[in-house]
Amino acid sequence: MSAESANGSGGDVGEEFDANIGLLGAVAIGVGTMIAAGIFVLSGLAVSKVGTVAIVSFVLAALVACITAGAYAEFSSVYQESGGGYMYVDKTFDTDLTYIMGWTMILGYPASAAFYLASFSDWFAEFIYPLFGIPHGSAPYWIPGLAVLGLLVFLNVKGGEESNKFQIGVTALKVALIALFLYGGLQTFDAGVVTTSFAENIGKLTQIGTTSALVFITFFGFSAIATNAEEIKKPGRTIPRAIYISIAFVVFVYTLVVLVIVLAVNDQAFKQFLAGQVSAVNGPSGAVEYIASHGEVAMAYAAQYYLGNVGFYIIIVGALFSMLSAANATILAGSRVNLALARRGHLPSGFEDISESGTPHKSVMLTGGFILAFIVLFTIVFGRAVGLLGLELGVEGVTQFANALLITGLTVVNVALIFSRRRHSDLDRDFSVPLVPYLPIVGVLANVVLLYNTGWTALTIALIAELVGAAVYFLFISGKTEAEIEEETPTAVSEPTLHDRDYQLVVSIADADDVGQLMRTAIDLVRDRDGEILVLNVVDTPRQMSLGEQRRTASERHRDLVREAMDVARDADVPVSGTVRYAHEPENAILNTAEQYDSDGVLMGWGGRRSGRRSVVLGSTVDDVVREADADVFVEKVGQVTADDTDGHVDSIFLPIAGGPHA
Repeated sequence: MSAESANGSGGDVGEEFDANIGLLGAVAIGVGTMIAAGIFVLSGLAVSKVGTVAIVSFVLAALVACITAGAYAEFSSVYQESGGGYMYVDKTFDTDLTYIMGWTMILGYPASAAFYLASFSDWFAEFIYPLFGIPHGSAPYWIPGLAVLGLLVFLNVKGGEESNKFQIGVTALKVALIALFLYGGLQTFDAGVVTTSFAENIGKLTQIGTTSALVFITFFGFSAIATNAEEIKKPGRTIPRAIYISIAFVVFVYTLVVLVIVLAVNDQAFKQFLAGQVSAVNGPSGAVEYIASHGEVAMAYAAQYYLGNVGFYIIIVGALFSMLSAANATILAGSRVNLALARRGHLPSGFEDISESGTPHKSVMLTGGFILAFIVLFTIVFGRAVGLLGLELGVEGVTQFANALLITGLTVVNVALIFSRRRHSDLDRDFSVPLVPYLPIVGVLANVVLLYNTGWTALTIALIAELVGAAVYFLFISGKTEAEIEEETPTAVSEPTLHDRDYQLVVSIADADDVGQLMRTAIDLVRDRDGEILVLNVVDTPRQMSLGEQRRTASERHRDLVREAMDVARDADVPVSGTVRYAHEPENAILNTAEQYDSDGVLMGWGGRRSGRRSVVLGSTVDDVVREADADVFVEKVGQVTADDTDGHVDSIFLPIAGGPHA
């Protein structure tokens, strides 16, 4: 929840997304990011470096990721708000220096997406251009990646729900295609080949560490899940489950893919096949050299060898969609980090604006701009040995740059968890990491080792990027006074329940004339239960008006309505908090609020007007809430008394007893 909190008359009034991502969607974000360019590009590179021991490198990277994933899972159960690692650190350390953590993530996510889209361009140029009669090198290879970047930015600006459905569909498709690849390759399984490759490479400790650092970006998808907490249903329960389900599934898949590639590159017939497919390969010995220097396409040729041309192009399409979905999930996560920084005054307030489809469109476009810059810098300008000292970056360069930034962020999150346990021991944590502080310390040390193995080039570029971020902060941000920052971006409150009470009643108020009547009833209902009230006002946003326009023109009116209702509860000495929620269907916003905060009851007003349709009892909004809410539902006929009428007289009560969850 993203909320505005102010003292006095300001009240605790918030604005938030309408959560629409369940466990399946959250797992799709994680798996979609992890099974992407990594499985098609990094698997071959890893095998070319350490053979079967690539499995060990993947497992080591996964174990390090699991430790930090635990920190993300715990924080997401406490702070159910978009922003991920930056937001967790900002909540733990009361200092503006947390901006640097935000800047690290602002660059880290786009760098990851640049890796995915650069890999997309490489594969497209290598395997799809020839289908259209375009010879190698005759057309810029980076055009497909930039075109896809434009498409993904458009999808994420259009709406989170559309992007989420796209993510689930593409993830399911690529898992099915990878299963086809494994089916073809595992039929040639030879334990002797696997064990021989393992024995030959297990002593390459430095290469194993370097490979672990290289493939770590594969598992960073878990953070993309937590970064979208505000749009995930029941995030305290859903996010930890989605994180570990995703990591476990991905490790299993990568293990099988590595085995198949190892079987192929050690198969004499495959080497001869490769020599016949690639003109630059001269015989089986040349095939070995080609695989060592072009490991990123090893899986593609293995697929062609095992499955034939039809299977080959099926895998190619699957690979391209995998890279596309990973970039999509990363853009989604990166834009939410931008949104979190804007809410805290660490970016201009315009990046907090929400479009008519409920997405932070300016934050999405900022993420897209950084991705474009990284693609141009790493894979076009420095894609070959050019410039000072013959610097060559390319796909592997942007991968290690992204790893350097992201691992730095993960290290700080582990440190933040230790401090959070000490400073905020009273917080309700639905998920808790065991063995704190020892396990996070292990995570910090493991991350430092991975960070070292990213290489000095990546570390130097990352340091320069951090210095640029510090300069931006001191030149454009730190000069603002606290009052200016508060006015530009009101204080964000992430706790879904501001009072530790056993019973919570959501009161949905749409009309100022009904405030007195509904709040009087609400006070009576919670007082006997020693409960609290959550006042909800839903901004029913028409499709033709952007949410950004709605906030500028009507937000204060809606906030005042909630504050008025909260004042009634405060006068009665009843705990109360409030939120304003933007949605296109009010009933969904009410249901999602009750579900997200695990509320015990919902109180709604009914104007007394009935629809002429036989299928509608009281009204479409009220009917849907009564039918679907997993809570007690109270419906009060409003408009019959004035706000000053305080006698509380009720003429009649209708109690349905014909079955159903509320009977």
